[in-house]
Amino acid sequence: MENKKFFRILAVLFLALVFSGINSISTAEEAGIGEKFIDAFESNNEPEMNAIVKNNKDDIPGEVKALVEYAMSAGAEPDKRNYFFNIAGIMATVYDKEFKDDRLQKFVIANINSLQKKAEKKTEKKGASSDKIKEELVNLGKGDWIVTTFKADDVNDIKIEIGFKETGVAKNVSFGDSKKAKEIVLKHIPNAKGKIEWISGGMAMKAVLLE
Repeated sequence: MENKKFFRILAVLFLALVFSGINSISTAEEAGIGEKFIDAFESNNEPEMNAIVKNNKDDIPGEVKALVEYAMSAGAEPDKRNYFFNIAGIMATVYDKEFKDDRLQKFVIANINSLQKKAEKKTEKKGASSDKIKEELVNLGKGDWIVTTFKADDVNDIKIEIGFKETGVAKNVSFGDSKKAKEIVLKHIPNAKGKIEWISGGMAMKAVLLE
């Protein structure tokens, strides 16, 4: 409930900022459209949502496009992005219902699909990079190293753990090899951060920070 209230307030503030200074129409009036729509949505007041769209036909396309543009921006966090896309989609759906015009709906859907495709490509690229890194690390270890853990999140925070084929035998990892291991990771993921650890007997023998 608190998160829902937070995103509602954020959406209202965003709409007020977007439309301030765009034209000579009162900014209070412009911001009020989005605020009233969100209030009606949060209250499950469908008649009020329909009335807001019906009485503000010329303004709704701009509201929808502004919400989508923010949702598509690099700075939008996943929860915020989903919230803004949801509001934009509902506005567009009501607009189509009232005016028999589905162009706003298609606009919202097209942008959601575009964002999903970008995310899929990013995941595929990260998967390919991780495979190459593992292969090159194993080659660097001349067959003695095994990459037992490889984790990477959406902001490229990396955790790599390397074990040894011959268990129970502590082997030294040279400074030169640890440096090359770091170079391998940064070559494929330039903005990687985190660390590489060499593990033997459940304990870290050596660690290299990625930065």
